Amino acid sequence: MSYQVLARSWRPQRFADLLGQDAVVQTLQNALTTDAVGHAYLFSGLRGVGKTTAARLLAKAVNCAEGPTPEPCDDCVSCREITAGASIDVVEIDGASNRKIDDVRDLREMLRFRPTRDRFRVIIIDEVHMLTPEAFNALLKSLEEPPSYIIFVLATTERHKVPATILSRCQQLEFRPLSDAAIRSHLGHIAEHEGFEISPGAAATIAAAAQGSVRDALSLVDQLRAFAAGAIDDAAVAEVLGVPSFDVTAGMVGDLAAGRVGDALQAIRTELAAGHDASLLFQEVGRMLRSLIHVALGAELGDTMTDDHRRAVEPLAAELGVDALTRMLGLWLEQEPLLRDATNRELALEVAALRLARWPSVRRLESWLAGGEAPPTGDTPPAANADRSGGGPPPSGARPATLSEHLWEQRPRLAGAVDAARVERDGSVVTLHFSDEAAALARLVDEPASRPVLEAACRDVFGGAVELRINVEESGSTDDAGSAADLRAVVEDDPGVRLARAVIGGEIVGVRPDRGD
Repeated sequence: MSYQVLARSWRPQRFADLLGQDAVVQTLQNALTTDAVGHAYLFSGLRGVGKTTAARLLAKAVNCAEGPTPEPCDDCVSCREITAGASIDVVEIDGASNRKIDDVRDLREMLRFRPTRDRFRVIIIDEVHMLTPEAFNALLKSLEEPPSYIIFVLATTERHKVPATILSRCQQLEFRPLSDAAIRSHLGHIAEHEGFEISPGAAATIAAAAQGSVRDALSLVDQLRAFAAGAIDDAAVAEVLGVPSFDVTAGMVGDLAAGRVGDALQAIRTELAAGHDASLLFQEVGRMLRSLIHVALGAELGDTMTDDHRRAVEPLAAELGVDALTRMLGLWLEQEPLLRDATNRELALEVAALRLARWPSVRRLESWLAGGEAPPTGDTPPAANADRSGGGPPPSGARPATLSEHLWEQRPRLAGAVDAARVERDGSVVTLHFSDEAAALARLVDEPASRPVLEAACRDVFGGAVELRINVEESGSTDDAGSAADLRAVVEDDPGVRLARAVIGGEIVGVRPDRGD
């Protein structure tokens, strides 16, 4: 006897066996119980979630010898013939290969004749969205005024392609993708019944790869059984599906989070050398980051991770925390277009990893911009008096707020400009001295919209009425110019400045020595 694939041998034969579609099952069974079965249904949803199976179950239920019944007996002649696909009163049509108007006209001719034996003739059209516009128009007439003995069930994976005129004449039921937990449990049950072994980690990876489709999951199990001979483990899944093992992915994320770019790239290259697909590697890293966020939150991970895997990554999730992991996942997903559009996806994956591996430097920079201590690794940020355009207010301390600090909350751009000036007070006169290199900033603070705000800030900081003056100093001697150029070169080469420009962008407007205030 020839081998029958699991997707066929484990096709549900009762409504109670239809996985993950409780709302659909309840709707159909209520209609059968109250004798309110519609003349046309549209079943939509992901491939392999039970649309055609539910259509056959509905055909059984309305034609069962004990029916119409909310649960067919699966033993009468009608039920057995429908199960075997041999009933002449249940017609299944593939919309992809019978999509023309002539095919629908042949179907309409069939509708003239009453069922041969059963109560209803059930017409199941799979992938109905593939019909041509002319074929849909021909079908519309039959849906508007069907004979009392006809029930249409239209199935589609792309509901949006079905004309509104067709949708309006059908009862529409949406089939949901199954959760990873439901698929894992189902695979374990099948393995026990069929006499083969499947590890929890392997079942979790298969469920994730199936993306909610039971049929896809069972097809993968068939493929893995042929490869692994009787025991499907994590190594077999990684080899056949071309995805990295859980330990490899977790280690890769740990390396990227710590900035160990060399180790992360080596892991990527090892996986690519083993024939694993770059897109799958990218997807698995994103999936791991998502799972780590859930672990950090303490969320129930029944749908995404086994208990053993969760315990293995709990230290990493606790070390990084929710905020860091969320930012990392966002940075990683930003690289998806790069990978999708790249001619060389392997190189694009390495670039994505290099960008994410900068995360520790980004965190140090953000900590400094928020008023934290300077990075201890030598990536020293600019001095506190340097231009902070695009950053945040300087940290408050024991000393009184300076003029620029006073402006940060209300006008951060203006504050950044003021911070580039040398502030001099002589009685009631406050003068902002700008170098000629910072002339653009001088013009900014002297704008009609800026000057009143700045004058009010001067009154608050220095007390009483003040006269505000703006002065742009001309370049000094040749030696002074050389010193300024040398100072600018030093600043531009500073690791902290390079890091800030690389992360948040911007240009250096002016450079001046630390005033010490």
